[in-house]
Amino acid sequence: MAVDMNAYLSMFIDEAGDHLQALNDNMLQLENTPEDLTIVQAIFRSAHTLKGMAATMGFEDLASLTHEMENVLDLVRNSKLRMDSFIFDTLFKSLDALESMVQDITAGGAGSADVSAIVASLQAIVKGDYNAGGGPAAGGAAEGAAGAGDSGLQLDQYQVSVLQQSMDSGHQVYHITVTVREDCVLKAARAYMVFDLLERHGEVVKSEPSVQDLEQEKFDRTFTVFAISSLSQEELQQQIAAISEIEEAAVTKLDPESLQILARPNVPSAPAAPSAPPAAGAPEAAREAKRQAAAAKAQTAAAGGALPRTIRVDIDRLDTLMNLFSELLIDRVRLEQLASEIRKPELTDTVEHLTRVSGDLQNIVLKLRMVPVESVFNRFPRMIRDLAKSLGKKVELVITGAETELDRTVIDEIGDPLVHLLRNSIDHGLESVSERIAAGKPETGTVHLRAYHSGNHVFIEVEDDGRGINREKVKNKAIASGILTAEEAGKMSDDEIAMLIFAPGFSTADTISDISGRGVGLDVVRSKIASLGGNVTIRTSEGKGTKFSVELPLTLSIISAMLVKLGSEKYAIPLSSIAETAIIRQEQIRLIHGNRMIEYRGAVIPVLSLSRILESPDYDESAEEETEVIIVRKGDKWAAVMVDEFIGQSEIVLKTLGSYLPNTDIVAGATILGDGQVALIIDPNGLIK
Repeated sequence: MAVDMNAYLSMFIDEAGDHLQALNDNMLQLENTPEDLTIVQAIFRSAHTLKGMAATMGFEDLASLTHEMENVLDLVRNSKLRMDSFIFDTLFKSLDALESMVQDITAGGAGSADVSAIVASLQAIVKGDYNAGGGPAAGGAAEGAAGAGDSGLQLDQYQVSVLQQSMDSGHQVYHITVTVREDCVLKAARAYMVFDLLERHGEVVKSEPSVQDLEQEKFDRTFTVFAISSLSQEELQQQIAAISEIEEAAVTKLDPESLQILARPNVPSAPAAPSAPPAAGAPEAAREAKRQAAAAKAQTAAAGGALPRTIRVDIDRLDTLMNLFSELLIDRVRLEQLASEIRKPELTDTVEHLTRVSGDLQNIVLKLRMVPVESVFNRFPRMIRDLAKSLGKKVELVITGAETELDRTVIDEIGDPLVHLLRNSIDHGLESVSERIAAGKPETGTVHLRAYHSGNHVFIEVEDDGRGINREKVKNKAIASGILTAEEAGKMSDDEIAMLIFAPGFSTADTISDISGRGVGLDVVRSKIASLGGNVTIRTSEGKGTKFSVELPLTLSIISAMLVKLGSEKYAIPLSSIAETAIIRQEQIRLIHGNRMIEYRGAVIPVLSLSRILESPDYDESAEEETEVIIVRKGDKWAAVMVDEFIGQSEIVLKTLGSYLPNTDIVAGATILGDGQVALIIDPNGLIK
């Protein structure tokens, strides 16, 4: 029966992305501690799993490149090759090529790419035929590779140390020889059942033939396994023999002396961490996933917690669920209004219950769409590493709060602005090594990337310990570029001058590079963040560093808002931007330099007439002695917005106005109210501008 591989394509793309991310993370970790073979082990397993998945799906270019990476990693994990800068760079280039192939597959392509140059470099590393960083650190690499796996079922010192530690921990170690019946039809299936049994009660460390060969039925009738198990010798023998079509199972319990006899000769000992993973011929994707799940289950059971269970859900289904709930929310508000008009106790009780249940449902639906910012943050360490190398700088990236959650819609959009901010910090913010030493700073610059919740917002901060922003240079450049006049510059505060770097076309770079200096970037950052209903601010100290703070709403689809009236029309203003409401008298309003202002909590803030801004036809607040105002805040800017009447607070569903009536600077969208009326949603960002 032909298998439709398209049914597994989305799963392959998701899992390939996970493995590539793990490879990148572990490679960065290995670069800091190149002697740690447990990290090499983890990298090898991810690469092997990815190769198996790609080969199964028919993506030959992807599988062959991963195979060449495996050859290099196998030498490293067996201490036959020492990592150097050339090997790291080649492996990172390989990861970039793999990522491009997966992106091509995601876009509907065949995942093909010309990687002959990278393959040649990888093969040269295996042969020891290259010269970088003093050449290969261990001689005879090619010979070691050739003879690594053809000496029967022997163990290297790394595997011996893993088994030795298991014995010390009270586990049994067995040498098992399994023979399937001569008339067995599905030998691979029987081998899988044996492995499944062993992994349910322990761990497989080594098999002969390899797991891959067993899965492809590349064996006669017998295969041999070294395994760690919690079962006794008799129990294990009985359970393996009980599997159908198994003719014989010979189980031998090993002691430390017999382990040393089986150890592969002439291979240097590799240090094993206390929790070192087995150096098995890494299983294919499904088994690897199951193994990780089993480990997680054991860890959770040890901690006495409940096992978390997850399921992959198509994003389109979540979007559909959100849209359906949005319609339900509109009807709920309508029912609440009808119940308040009809005033029947039974109807009121039912509507109140519906409100409570739909409120809980709303929280769950919103949480379903929440994604940790880690999914964006985890791509930055590699980017920082490459950027620092190209600029000749030493940079340490410190990430905190990666578990902070944001709405998926915001997550999808926030990546590029953060890339711009980080590149700006490293290129403009951090000094060169010589400049830092001259300034009495550590030669390695530090960039902090933080995320945290505060109220209905998430804050993401990018902070460096570099040279800070030279406000005088910024001011002079802005005047020279025609962004503002010398007179206007003279009236600006230090923080306002620093914010000029977000002006369109502004750049203080003396030379144009591919990293920065073309006058694009930071203005795009501010406009993108503003389009998400967020705000960005700067705090800088010359000679000490700069902090960019990005404020973002938790979600963009359902928001709490204050409903107000202007004559016969209704409007909604997001509660997250409202500091408070008040009533002011006309005589409190002062005219300063032609602008209407009021005193608010010891400061003077502008007064805005919503009816004039929106050209409301049937309301004019100047005819009234007292006027309701809403104090709105965006970042460090405040304004008092005059309205006709407060209606009250409500949960509203944000809908775009569509292509025929695009959103303006003042109007962020629209919502349908309980009485069926459409209310425009005011964007406080646009008001303050």
